[in-house]
Amino acid sequence: MIEAIKRIGEYALEKEGISLDNPLDILIDNPANRSTKNILFIVLESGDGGFVYKSVELEEYSKEKRERYTYKKGAPNGTDITPTSMITTVESTFSKIKILPWFKKYDKLGLNEDTNFLVKIGDCIRKNKGIILTDLNEKYKKENNVISLKMDSKYVGDYKIFQDILVDRAKENFYFTKSFSGDNQFSKAENQICSVCNQRRAEIYGFVNTFNFYTVDKKGFVSGGFQQKNAWKNYPVCLNCALILEAGKKYLGSNMNFNFYGFNYLSIPKFVSEVDEATRKETFKIIEQQQNPKFRKKEINRLTSAENEILELMSEQKNYLNLNFMFYDAPRGYDGAVFNILVYIEDILPSRLKTLFDAKKDVDTIDIFRECMIPVFENKKKTGEKPLDFNFGVLRTFFPYKKDPKTKKWVGHYKYFLDSVNKIFTNKSMDYNFLMNFIMQKIRDDFINDYPTKISTLKGFMLLKYLNILGVIELKERVEMDNKRAGENWEIFEGAASGEREVINQKISSFFSRFGDFFDSDAKKVIFLEGVLTQFLLNIQYQERGATPFKVKLKGLNLDEKQVKKLLPEIQNKLEEYGKNYYRILESIISKYFVSAGNGWKMSNDETSFYFVLGMNLSYIFKAKKESSNGGEENE
Repeated sequence: MIEAIKRIGEYALEKEGISLDNPLDILIDNPANRSTKNILFIVLESGDGGFVYKSVELEEYSKEKRERYTYKKGAPNGTDITPTSMITTVESTFSKIKILPWFKKYDKLGLNEDTNFLVKIGDCIRKNKGIILTDLNEKYKKENNVISLKMDSKYVGDYKIFQDILVDRAKENFYFTKSFSGDNQFSKAENQICSVCNQRRAEIYGFVNTFNFYTVDKKGFVSGGFQQKNAWKNYPVCLNCALILEAGKKYLGSNMNFNFYGFNYLSIPKFVSEVDEATRKETFKIIEQQQNPKFRKKEINRLTSAENEILELMSEQKNYLNLNFMFYDAPRGYDGAVFNILVYIEDILPSRLKTLFDAKKDVDTIDIFRECMIPVFENKKKTGEKPLDFNFGVLRTFFPYKKDPKTKKWVGHYKYFLDSVNKIFTNKSMDYNFLMNFIMQKIRDDFINDYPTKISTLKGFMLLKYLNILGVIELKERVEMDNKRAGENWEIFEGAASGEREVINQKISSFFSRFGDFFDSDAKKVIFLEGVLTQFLLNIQYQERGATPFKVKLKGLNLDEKQVKKLLPEIQNKLEEYGKNYYRILESIISKYFVSAGNGWKMSNDETSFYFVLGMNLSYIFKAKKESSNGGEENE
């Protein structure tokens, strides 16, 4: 990963024309957000052996002046690296946390020409604190969310002292930490070889931690006597390489940073060694253009809900690169002090991405999914409907999670979700029974709460179909006896009379043939068909009574072989009671399947229940034309 980030950093620096001889261009942050229009400047002028406060000046924000603003984010509850700060509230930013406290620390230092300059600025703004705060509040608006200083018409970044402070603080972060005590707060060495560029450097550092993937917070993680001061022996990095890695991190944050159902992830391309520099640059240009909708050549297919997703674009590339996906949690922002790597998926070739999209295309074209309309929401309001199609949101349906607003921690099944994403990308096997359990948890929850189960059931079927196409799950193999029994059962259709029986036989035969990978035993077929028959009864009950009391017989969709066999005569009796048993042909087919399925199905309650509820929700497929007007509402 480090080599890939280094290459990206080198490209980013060259693209922007930034030289390592001027590290400010790399280190400074952008002191703005989308709403920023102006910057509030506290204007000072030299006079009377110090500085004199003149006014608060409003100036239009300019990207070209980033280096002159010299903004570098510091601790969330402490000062920034320079006296240029984003506003939380005017009073706290100016008086309590950022600006005034920044100068206070220089009062205790021995005076020289530089610190005397800073002390004079601090004295001036402290002396005029009240009037400055009043002037700031008068000119503050939400779009004016940055405070900085001007001295004698010069910006903070025009003074070498502020530039040096920023660079020195950046260097200090590479070799100093407050997390330890004594000598272990420092880790650097002279005349050693950098592990990134493999060159001998005058000075190397031990606490370079670009994405928190490397930690020395426990003594056992450090070689050389288990002391943090020797961390440079584990991972020595020179200043130039540390700055290049920072540039790579910034580029990734701007161009390869995507949302994934509440999580963020970085897509980190790594090229094979034989790829020439021109190909690398062209690939990066393609990525940058794809991020801008104005330059997109076509509408993209997506495996996620993110509009700027580039997975399909990368799937069209040749295997001269692979992709690494870093899922992370940064509660204080991308450049914040907390950056937790949740999952790191390595070495995904474009050809693997193409396989994922090809499988998506296969399931998206299946009619039972295209006919299933799901609601579309915008700002939590329903704006329309669209056909069900596959994306990783389908997977998330069965592994719900959220972020606790108080603790800012993920709760729910997010680990299972990310682990499943990892296995799908890397083509590793998933446990079929484990997945089926979570699918049925969701469907049962909908059923028990009297919500429609059609969408959750078809999403479960779609997910299983998608994973089966990929080979990530293995459906139970057909045994020889099942094949033999299936052959016997199809004699029902060969000897069928014309009319209704032929129509129903053909529909059943066609359906089981199309989904033969799922209906590989007569037990599964009979469970499914009994689910179809059950829904027909529920439709009649709803039409007759405005309720469906037979649902209580379904045990909250926690069914086993014994219960499924018990249901058939109960369904038949109810249909006869209503005088609307239009389904004797289907009942005879189910009865023969029960005989051929035998005993001891070796199916879990989850699997049994899933095939049953799938039949309920696809019952409309098997309705004869003259019966269509006799049922009530489908289970949608």
